[in-house]
Parts: sequence; C-alpha cells; structure tokens
Amino acid sequence: MGSLSLGRADRLLWLGRYIERAFTTERFIVSTYDKALDSTEGNWKGQLEELGFDEKTDDPIEFFHDCLFDVENPASLAHSIGAAYDNAVHLRDILGTETVSYVQMAYDSLYAAEGGKEPLLDLQTTIDNIMAFRGCVDDYVSDGAARNIIKSGISLERIDLYARLGYKLEALPYEVHLLAVRSSRSGMPFDNQRLKAVVDLVYSPGFPDGVTYEQLGELLVNLAHIY
Repeated sequence: MGSLSLGRADRLLWLGRYIERAFTTERFIVSTYDKALDSTEGNWKGQLEELGFDEKTDDPIEFFHDCLFDVENPASLAHSIGAAYDNAVHLRDILGTETVSYVQMAYDSLYAAEGGKEPLLDLQTTIDNIMAFRGCVDDYVSDGAARNIIKSGISLERIDLYARLGYKLEALPYEVHLLAVRSSRSGMPFDNQRLKAVVDLVYSPGFPDGVTYEQLGELLVNLAHIY
C-alpha cells in the first residue's frame, strides 16, 4: 500500500463502493420505475426492498422520488452520490482535480434531475459522469495501489448488490475474479479465506442456476468480512 495510510485506503475503498452503488442503484430504480408505470399492480415496491427502501406511500411517483433524492435515506441515490463526493474531495491530491470534478458533476446532474423538466435526461447525465469518473481513474490516477483499491471497492459493491438483488448472477464469476486480482494488487490487507469462500461458490458447478437463497446469504456474509 506504500505511502497510503489505512484511513486514506479506507476512503478509496468506500469511494469505489459508493460510486458503484450509485451506478447500479440508479439503473435498477429507473428500470423498476418504468415497469411500475406500465402497471402499478406488480411487485414494484418489493423489488426495491433489498436495496433498503421501505417507503409507506403507494404512489409510484412519490416512492421513486424518495428512492432517488431522499438524502436522509442511506439507500438512496442522493446519499450514495453525496458520500462518494465527500470521499473524493478528501482524496483530491491522489485523484486529481479532473477526476474529482466528474463526481461533482454527477452530484450536480442528480439535483438538476430533481427540479428539472426532463429528469430522465439529467439522470442519464449522472450515469455518464460516473462512467467518465471511472475512465479518469484509469487514465489519471498514477498511484497503482490507489487505483486498485478504488476498483476493489467497485467490484465488492457490484457483487454485493447483484447477489442481494438476484440480478445478473451470471456476471458474478468474472466480477469475483476481478475482485481477487485487484485485492492482491492493492496492498490492502484482506481475509483470503473469506474471499476463497466467495470464489468457491460462484465457480461451483450449480452456479448460478442452482444457487439457493441461503447460499447467496452466505456469500454476502463472507463478502462483508473480506476487508
């Protein structure tokens, strides 16, 4: 990990996690919102419970507004973007001003979506800025350990969300492979036995078609203790 303190390494890891949480959460919320507009009789609320949403309203527009913009809800898109920005600002000397600026622009476009006439367009801009941030991490973050810690956070959060949502489970073997490679290159201490347990599950013959809810629960427990 070189000259990186444990505190700064932790911020880098959580920057990656919050950026991925914002990215996947927004895509999932918007997709579910589209389905709810087609029919409010489906399980559109239940689909978001695993993300931490338990709003009382039965009005889809009000419900999804809170999912996106309620900064007090730790599951919301606004909370994730705000937390990512807070970590990025504290890491400006490592990330560079241009890299941090894309997190700022993602934050700004999200709030433009809340009050704008074309919210879906502004929300797409949020996604675009998150993707630009990722590109800047590759191009402009010269510290290899820092770069791999951010990417470890991205992989860790993506695996967690996909497993929690039962979403794109077929993508988990590749993502777990990336996590293993990035963790080994990051210099950050991690629990190799916990990581091995995750690897063993996603590369088992019955995955993903035969995976059980209990096995996914075990995966989440192991994942939570890798770092």
